[in-house]
Amino acid sequence: MSAAAASPHRAATQAGAEVLAAGGSAMDAAVAINAMLTVVYPHMCGLAGDLFLLYRDASDGRVWALNGSGPAPRLATREAFRERGLSGVPARGPLPVTVPGAVASWAAGLERFGRLPLDELLAPAARAAEEGIEVTDRMAGWIAHNAADLAADPVLRGRYLDGGGRPIAGGTMVRQPDVARALRRIMAGGADELYRGALADEIDEAFRAAGGLLRREDLAAFEPEWVEPVRHAHRGLEVLTTPPNSQGVTALMMLNALTVLEPGPPGTAGHVEALIAAKRFAFAERDRHVADPRFGAVPVDALLSTDRARAALAGGADPAPARSSAGDTVYLCTVDGDGNACSLIESIYYGFGSCFVAGETGLLFHNRGHYFSLDDAHANRLEPGKRPLHTLMASMALEDGELRLVFGCMGADGQAQTTVQMLERYLAGGGVADVVSLPRILHGRFVPEDDPDALTIEAPFGDEVIGALRERGHEPVVVGEHDERLGHAHAIELRPDGTLDAASDPRSDGAAIVLD
Repeated sequence: MSAAAASPHRAATQAGAEVLAAGGSAMDAAVAINAMLTVVYPHMCGLAGDLFLLYRDASDGRVWALNGSGPAPRLATREAFRERGLSGVPARGPLPVTVPGAVASWAAGLERFGRLPLDELLAPAARAAEEGIEVTDRMAGWIAHNAADLAADPVLRGRYLDGGGRPIAGGTMVRQPDVARALRRIMAGGADELYRGALADEIDEAFRAAGGLLRREDLAAFEPEWVEPVRHAHRGLEVLTTPPNSQGVTALMMLNALTVLEPGPPGTAGHVEALIAAKRFAFAERDRHVADPRFGAVPVDALLSTDRARAALAGGADPAPARSSAGDTVYLCTVDGDGNACSLIESIYYGFGSCFVAGETGLLFHNRGHYFSLDDAHANRLEPGKRPLHTLMASMALEDGELRLVFGCMGADGQAQTTVQMLERYLAGGGVADVVSLPRILHGRFVPEDDPDALTIEAPFGDEVIGALRERGHEPVVVGEHDERLGHAHAIELRPDGTLDAASDPRSDGAAIVLD
């Protein structure tokens, strides 16, 4: 059987392809890709981020899920934020930082499904950080967009702004020796170096000095969790995704709603309207019920009831607008020569996360705690040791028990919406190139300043469809073909004849590689 990899940056996909060519497993390749992405796509992921993944073990066909999202520090109480005069968890700085789960998750995944050592898989990323990377035009756009926040951190200011405080341009070479040192420390000491070693001590010291809440004890207590994926039958496929505190169930609720609504084919005005209605229903349900299941049961079976969707959609009135999220993420997928497959998503949440680098560690921390609520009655309320509701989700689809599609996307609230649109294109007969590249919509935010109820639609939908939506009372924001706000989607198809096809989204700087 051949092997394949896809990710949002060509250098990362190439790193994974080299691992696969050397006989590495799908998990090995996924870790190598993710590590490289922390260097070449630092605005969207990092060593101090979170991840979720699905892994299909070809030896028995079982699909495993790994929850690699970290909890709130033990000092992170709602009262602690209120005492600071805050009505919410801020977006930037040390306060929104929760325990980063990615590196521990790499180690957990490799322990169960890896063939190659962690140090070998991280070495290409460390070399790239030392030698320098070329900033892509897309990355330069994110630097410019976040320039004010980058300027607040001395490390980020020196790396991404020029001597006059202006954002660097695409084509600039950027070296990250501090990130290389962090990678090499993890290569030498394993994940324990970050969670229980000297690096953990330095992180503790940096957060204390900056008035943050993360401590060494929080890092030492963290372990990623192997869990069962959520499964849902839809039009001849069994769709699998990551369970709560991931928002994966949101996409499945949308699929349920589409079954009730019976829209026209993808690309039509009727289908767009159905997507919007399905999204409003599913996101309202998400915000009412989905949170860390360790702090209260999440009624997944009830949420996926077709009767529940039918009753809600028959009500006639749209639910209250969902609490929209914004975030930037990397999704990647791999399949090895034995048929093992990995669907992985990793993130530092906002562009450049918290914009807080912990001292001289080289670690840019995520700001995932910003998504917690300080409302005492909210399902996703902040509590010490609790994992926040995550927009991160990864997916697979099976047919008659056989894996057919490994897929996912970045884009915060857009993740569930794009997942549904990818599946709809696939079920309409599209190949993976169509699945990732055909025009899409987004309802809600991509970046924080977006209108949470806006409809963004790509121009290739055509004047007829866009005009019909306007006639029906919508006010679509029309963007060009392959606009990055519609997310980066990637996919690998496992065909019934045993061959593979893979595609990377043209909205990213990515590549897909199939090895024969």
